[in-house]
Amino acid sequence: MTPKRRRILYLAWAPFFSGAERALVLTLRSLDLEQYEPYVLAGTDGDFAAQLAALGIRYDIVPIAPLDRTKPLSSSLSVARVTAAALRFQPAIIHSNDMPSYQPGGYAARMLGIPIVTHLRFPDTRDGYQWFFRPPFSQAIFISESFMREALEEAPAVFADRSTVVYDAVERPRPWDAAERAARRHELGLPLDRPVVAMTGQVAEVKGIWEFVEAADRLRHTTIVFAVLGDDLRSHGALRREMESKVAALGLQDRFRFLGFRHDAPELLQAFDVVAAPSRVEPFGLASLEAMAAGRPVVASRVGGIPEVVRDGLDGILVPAQDPQSLADGISALVDDPGRRAAMGDRGRRRADEVFGTGVHAEALKRVYEHVLTGDALLSRTVTLT
Repeated sequence: MTPKRRRILYLAWAPFFSGAERALVLTLRSLDLEQYEPYVLAGTDGDFAAQLAALGIRYDIVPIAPLDRTKPLSSSLSVARVTAAALRFQPAIIHSNDMPSYQPGGYAARMLGIPIVTHLRFPDTRDGYQWFFRPPFSQAIFISESFMREALEEAPAVFADRSTVVYDAVERPRPWDAAERAARRHELGLPLDRPVVAMTGQVAEVKGIWEFVEAADRLRHTTIVFAVLGDDLRSHGALRREMESKVAALGLQDRFRFLGFRHDAPELLQAFDVVAAPSRVEPFGLASLEAMAAGRPVVASRVGGIPEVVRDGLDGILVPAQDPQSLADGISALVDDPGRRAAMGDRGRRRADEVFGTGVHAEALKRVYEHVLTGDALLSRTVTLT
């Protein structure tokens, strides 16, 4: 007799498609569908919902919002909608993909007697954690050891004895041969005979966009072309336009290519020579990891979870955050040494497969689910940083 699949109800705020939504898509792709039956409540009908549809994942659009004392009706409606969906679906576990989606799920889980697991993807204050995580969760999943340590120090009463780390997953993109790489660079308006250094993902100040522009200014004497693959989806492009204006004011417009938001971004990383990730705050480092999976070396900030992803000197170069000169120096060192770039790219690709691949992620998540449902012990985790 075939064992009954465990039903998991996922909640995603999804105001736009960013790292949190990409991470959940990869989680859903990695799930063993012979063991688990996923159903997703997406907060908006946008790019995230379109990707769920493409995967054939059952989903519904349900406005999801944390509690707001000034808008008690909308908050109550969010809880009611999630509760109604859970009653229909009868999940074994509710899994919140981010903090804003937790409260509706948390109250639904408490009313229905269902365990709830929550992901944490960005840090907050002690008061913020205490506010968002009412009622309490069954298990918290952090995306890096660094992030979990900081949260435990900030709010031990919230997280002690109920927290673990599961790294986000990555998939290796379909590899390009030299002819396809040349064709795709031409399609993107990138030169074939000059090095291209890219910044990818959400265009946001916390991602170090101004440091990237300032580093480019310090490298204006070189032949490097700089690319921005992504956009400011939160503000409908406002910050990207501000970035374009800054580039023009510095006289660098001929050296920059703004490529916009692309669903095929993980594959397009192969068009670049180096990827820069100069984040000021970074709980994990998905942009760095996707570059590694594409075989590209990274120059990234030594902050948050990035050193758990990128090994300094092996997969890339780590530099101090908010330091444009160090960023420029790291970029220059890799651009000037093709052999070092290739070696770092090869090591990074292997590391992405072995440590962050979808199979590894699926097994780690399965252990969390089984721990919540059966009380099986979670294995302690040791992170190798070198």
